[in-house]
Amino acid sequence: MLPENIPTVTVTARYLTPDGRPMSGTVEFRPPALLTHAEEDLFLGGPTRATLDAEGRIRVVLPASDAPGWNPAAWTYTVTEKLAGLSRGGRVYQIALAAAVPAVDLADIAPADPGTPQYVAVPGPPGPAGELGPEGPAGPAGAVHSVNGHAEADIVLGAADVSALAAASAGAPGGVATLGTDGLVPAAQLPAGGGAVASVNGQTGEVLLTATDLGALTQAAGDARYLALGGAPVASVNGLTGAVTLAASDVAAVPAGEGVLLAGAQEIAGAKSFVTPPSTKAAPATADQLTRRGYVDAVSSAGTWTPSSMGFSGWAFDPAVSSASTPQYCINGWVYLIGVPLHAPTTVKNVVFYIPGYVGGTLSVSSYAGLYTDTGTRVGLTANLTTLIKQTEGTTVVCPLAASYNAAAGNYWIGLVVNGPNPSNSGPAFLRAASVGEAPGGSARMPGKFIRHGRLSTTGQTSLPNSFPTDKVVADSNSIWAALS
Repeated sequence: MLPENIPTVTVTARYLTPDGRPMSGTVEFRPPALLTHAEEDLFLGGPTRATLDAEGRIRVVLPASDAPGWNPAAWTYTVTEKLAGLSRGGRVYQIALAAAVPAVDLADIAPADPGTPQYVAVPGPPGPAGELGPEGPAGPAGAVHSVNGHAEADIVLGAADVSALAAASAGAPGGVATLGTDGLVPAAQLPAGGGAVASVNGQTGEVLLTATDLGALTQAAGDARYLALGGAPVASVNGLTGAVTLAASDVAAVPAGEGVLLAGAQEIAGAKSFVTPPSTKAAPATADQLTRRGYVDAVSSAGTWTPSSMGFSGWAFDPAVSSASTPQYCINGWVYLIGVPLHAPTTVKNVVFYIPGYVGGTLSVSSYAGLYTDTGTRVGLTANLTTLIKQTEGTTVVCPLAASYNAAAGNYWIGLVVNGPNPSNSGPAFLRAASVGEAPGGSARMPGKFIRHGRLSTTGQTSLPNSFPTDKVVADSNSIWAALS
């Protein structure tokens, strides 16, 4: 991706055959052999090739050729059109892309004559609008060519020509009635014997009709028989009106077959996630039933101390069973490996040692502790131990990792490299178990299995390696105690 401060130009084009079908092929944009942009420590060269899509279109974003910082300063793109169906495949011509015009179409700047492309097409911004010219003189009045569709020399219009009624039809039979000075139709224009109302429902004079005269109900009688608007006790159901049909979601209910029963047998399919883990007071009765953590802890570690009892995620062994009469001093430059099993996934934040005693001030900055997987990959590292292990007569030392590690269940090694002190008496002493033979009896294992207490075969190390081959781990008699938390 180009640096943000190099301006770019979006180039588009569309290629069609004379009958409107999309063409196929590519359009290639190639700068000079190699450009240099000193400010961005950048070389730019080689072609940029755009392939016509299903509509015969291309779209490509290219750096502007007049941007400051280019060497050479003035240059152009060579455009090569390779189109299917053309006798010579396409054209080759030069263009310059100005930063002042951030979007350009090739149809606006490509050479008009493909036989003489001896110029460089440069897109430029539109020029300013010109001033409005003076108003011209009024033209002569136009001649009348026709009147209401008549074009003869002497035009005579009748009432029908102007959508009017003939005057002779006013007040005449078959014509239209007129109004007298009183605003009423004169009696002479009314039909004989009619016009006036003789009676209404058998009544004459000033007639006033009631509901009974019309065979209708009074207001009171109608109210007694029918509900007035808004008089119904139910206006809507859950916000719905009309012919209402409610679904489970309308009443905030779970559809039938989707709810969990509080009693009775039921099969529940699919993965379920619980914000609060489910719990039960009953102990499992069969092998396929879920159980409580307290039950598992009770039957798996009844009457024993576990790492979690002491606040650890895992340890090399119970420190209370340490039987060595002397502590462990580490040889300078050796990488010791202390095996720790984790029986459940956990987040590891610290490596922990017990230091029976340390005179202080003998560790060099090339002393570290770290965490390795059983494949020999380092996944955690402490600061140098000079800042973590202080002078003491016996204490548990917590060494934080630089970053927490989300560990899956499995076997891990705590790596330890010490430099500086006399390996016989002046370095920090580490709690250890008994050592019998070339490898401690506590590390007994079947051939090829995980080495519980070991070291790397290389010596003279001043740091912990990022990784190591597991076949380079040598069984060691120095069973140092360590833990993870």
